[in-house]
Amino acid sequence: MKVSELLLDYDLYPRERIEPFNVSQMMEALKAGVELPPIVIDRKSQRVVDGFHRVRAYQKLYGLDADIPVELKSYKSDADMFADAVRLNSKHGRPLSTYDRVRCIAKAELFKLEPEVISSMLNMTLETIAEMKAKRFATYKMEPFALKRTTMHLAGKELSDEEADYNVKAGGMHQTFYINQVIAMLEADTVNWDNPKVTNALKRLYDLLDKAMTVRA
Repeated sequence: MKVSELLLDYDLYPRERIEPFNVSQMMEALKAGVELPPIVIDRKSQRVVDGFHRVRAYQKLYGLDADIPVELKSYKSDADMFADAVRLNSKHGRPLSTYDRVRCIAKAELFKLEPEVISSMLNMTLETIAEMKAKRFATYKMEPFALKRTTMHLAGKELSDEEADYNVKAGGMHQTFYINQVIAMLEADTVNWDNPKVTNALKRLYDLLDKAMTVRA
């Protein structure tokens, strides 16, 4: 099939994002003559079930009119399609991150998949899944919402729009990691004080900290 005929439905994608580095590696492999596995496609809707990175690599290297190898499969529902996408992504390629797994659990619950199906598709025990839900689940608009490590202290809460938006933008490390980075720059005197963007950001940080400390005093 041609690249332009395939649909990337991110509601079915098990990963948080397509990684440019992975795409670049696949492009290099294609240039070297490596045959990549066929893209798994839903026969009816032509949505990609497995192979988002490969599709992007073919597109960037050969364009939208390129003919690429696909494997057509039939699914009873979007829930079955999502479960297969997770299974396939769990078996090969870059391992799913912890956040990816938490997102998959949340999406699986929205698709009303049985716990045993979720366990099977992620190769995780029901006990581990329950533990992840306790530590990394909040709700947003009354639906399960996966939390990154940066925001896992919000587990069990109903999130505001601002909290949910921040979780999407957050890098994923513990909050102390980012705070210590700023502390280390200041202690080592490695801040680029000649860069207005840097100094303006630090001034904004100072003002926000001053306001937050005053409120909590």
